[in-house]
Amino acid sequence: MTTDEHARWEGLEVRRPGDVPAATPLAWQVEKHTAHNDRLMNCALPADFPYDVERGTAADALAVIALRESIRRDVEHGRAVRVREALELGASWKDVAAALDVDVDEARILLRTWAAGQRNMWLRHEEEGVRPFGLDAQEHAAVLALCERRDEALAPAAAPATEPVKESTRRYAEELRSNPGQASADGHTGWECTAGASLIADATTPGPGRLGTMHAAIYTCPEHRAAAEERITASGYNADVRDAPPGHRWDPWPCGHLTAYKAEALAALGNTPAEAQR
Repeated sequence: MTTDEHARWEGLEVRRPGDVPAATPLAWQVEKHTAHNDRLMNCALPADFPYDVERGTAADALAVIALRESIRRDVEHGRAVRVREALELGASWKDVAAALDVDVDEARILLRTWAAGQRNMWLRHEEEGVRPFGLDAQEHAAVLALCERRDEALAPAAAPATEPVKESTRRYAEELRSNPGQASADGHTGWECTAGASLIADATTPGPGRLGTMHAAIYTCPEHRAAAEERITASGYNADVRDAPPGHRWDPWPCGHLTAYKAEALAALGNTPAEAQR
């Protein structure tokens, strides 16, 4: 998320959970909630309080209600994703149930119900002719296997391996590169690599506040990590490499794919000359 996006968020009036844009970081929502809530708490101060304070209004109270509901939904939506991730990283069902404060059977039902919804969403998208999102047949079977796994058969913890790039994802990446968007444009580094990208290398510069400015992101496999960092720093940006989110590891972008937010960044990091980006 960029500095401009954060500034727009700070100025956004929230009165309903739907006012919160999709993918807004929880930290931003909590920050806004805290500001409104602090003003409401000032209402309890005596009328002759000696210091100048800003007291809350009905608008603050409504914002707190809406933000709490948005945060609750985001946290609720992520429960099953984190359960799946914990199990894949070596946690036992007993550990997961304890973390959820439920019994093991309830924890299994939670993951199984989520998997069914994700599989149905994938099938619905296929029927509608759009890029599928959710769980394909293989992924769905893997989650169901987790649901049936016994704790005594638990394997040693290990990081999940990166899956190969799906043909549908490869075609979608090529489509993005051939049809640049208005807010961003996609390109490629030119690396001849067939691996899926389990890492994301962000190209940033320091921002005026706590947040830096995001210029581009290169999706890379571990073998090309050093090359991605070198390309970013050589172009005058800071390189920040992080693990791809779980969804990207299960359905990875092709190694070398990049998304840039300015033509200059695309030209600098991609294998296309600058004049071709204009």
